[in-house]
Amino acid sequence: MPIIRSFARGQWEALGRRLDALPEKAKDEQHLKVGDGVKSIRTQISTAREKGYTLSEVIEQAAQEGIDVNLNSLRYAMRRSEGNGRIRRESKEAVRGHAAGPARGKKPAQTNAARDNPLYAGSQQKRDGGVTRPGLTQVQGFLGFPISPDTENL
Repeated sequence: MPIIRSFARGQWEALGRRLDALPEKAKDEQHLKVGDGVKSIRTQISTAREKGYTLSEVIEQAAQEGIDVNLNSLRYAMRRSEGNGRIRRESKEAVRGHAAGPARGKKPAQTNAARDNPLYAGSQQKRDGGVTRPGLTQVQGFLGFPISPDTENL
């Protein structure tokens, strides 16, 4: 269990004053992440690509400047800087809704109660298509298995 740490308001305000008093670093000394660096020189990278240079050759040029970046990082940073990065879903409910669907390459879940859950003896299917206990409804669970309500031990 994490320990919740708290500090006096005066300490935070003192830190704020200290940070306000810091001198600005020279732009050349400021460190940037790969994505931020690529975003700042995206036009130059695109121009080099139009001149016929590959991303591998751009990486070689970056290595000569002391920037150690790999091909996948550069590709990803380029996509993100152009606004074509990963598509994020809008809410957790959308993710949950897609996760409950059938897996790729498999048949969708059958709705036949006797076939889905043969161990549930109370709901045996008759040959004419009827169910012996029509009051029970089954819900499909997260992994595609049927979930029956527990009415036995009420």
